[in-house]
Amino acid sequence: MLRAIPFSPHRNPVTQGTASQELERLLVIAAVFLSPMTYLRTNIVFFTLSDLIASAAFVVMIANRRIPLRPFADMTPFWLFSVLLLCGGLIVGSLMSGDPLTGAVGVGQYGFSLVLMPLLLLGRSARETMFLCKVMAFSLAFVMLHGVFYSVFSPDDARFFSRNGRLTGLIERENGVGLLAGVGLVYLIWLYFISQISGLLFAALATPVAYGLLLSASNSGFIVSMLGIFGVSFFYGSAKHILIVIGVAVAGLAALFLFGEYFLPEVFLERVYGALTTGDSSEAGTFDGRMLLIREAIVMINRSIWVGVGVDQHRLISDLGAPVHNTYLLLFSEGGVVSLLGLVGVLLTLVFVGWRAFSSTETRWAGVLMFTILLMFAFALNGVTHIYGRFLCVPLLLPAAICLAGLRERRQNKWEHV
Repeated sequence: MLRAIPFSPHRNPVTQGTASQELERLLVIAAVFLSPMTYLRTNIVFFTLSDLIASAAFVVMIANRRIPLRPFADMTPFWLFSVLLLCGGLIVGSLMSGDPLTGAVGVGQYGFSLVLMPLLLLGRSARETMFLCKVMAFSLAFVMLHGVFYSVFSPDDARFFSRNGRLTGLIERENGVGLLAGVGLVYLIWLYFISQISGLLFAALATPVAYGLLLSASNSGFIVSMLGIFGVSFFYGSAKHILIVIGVAVAGLAALFLFGEYFLPEVFLERVYGALTTGDSSEAGTFDGRMLLIREAIVMINRSIWVGVGVDQHRLISDLGAPVHNTYLLLFSEGGVVSLLGLVGVLLTLVFVGWRAFSSTETRWAGVLMFTILLMFAFALNGVTHIYGRFLCVPLLLPAAICLAGLRERRQNKWEHV
């Protein structure tokens, strides 16, 4: 069994502090809650209401002199070097082959997500970071509940549904809804496993999240969700919980295969149910089209191994007129092998952070979330383009934050007892 969360009993960092520190925390909480809601953004550049609030929080942190200089502890240099490689390859490709202005915008987006956001979210106490994880889970439940509400009362609203009836919601992306629904389910299961939410609250929040997954009709989202649900149970390591999850999953899949056509949303039946029951990939939405994009990208990469074509240039020179929906291949194409190595370095940093937490009995609960979310994202990157959107990076960074906070408080507790 996983041990209790090592919170310090001497001070509640969520409720104590100066007025400016309280303002900072409120701004960070608001930024995390709004991070999936990309609908609230400008039309000029990808800058959301969450980004505006995060920027304000960063300014307040500077005024409070609370910027963590080593957000990833001793792995901070490796993280920053990896980000430098990722962004450096993109900017060189944009200067040599593409559009420098577009390149600067793209690199700025990655810098915001991979440099500023870690400074904002990491380096906080375990109790405060746990609260942010709960905020993330509640935010995803709210986003999905919003989509369910509109599916009942306004299913033809083009703001929140695509032309083929799939839910885009406040996330504005069908596959984004599917991925974040899976992430939301994992966050909720994890919070329930470590007794941070009750069973009743879990059921109340998980229901709209699960239905939002169905409304997205995302094959990749469905696969990633199953991967995450089984992953969090496996990493948790409790035979009881593993058996419960397997039992519920088997019962759910049996109900889906046997009676799905009677209760599933029509759009899910059209795009996902047919592929699941027949095994025919041609019925799995745009799967065949994405494979064409992947094959084309592999050919294009052979011409841009060292120097990429530049940010947002792949779709312009593609004969199919679209970017490849694979982050690994897209960064390879637009930033060359240097950007790809940078992405691998970013993921390896999170692996190392998760392993450190997972290998200690006192913080294993945090490593469980880190490994599960990282596994989901590593798979999901095969179906998305660029990943600088804060709706993706915030739920990926929070597990790292809770791992590092738990390890830091464990060390502090050891010193206090010396």
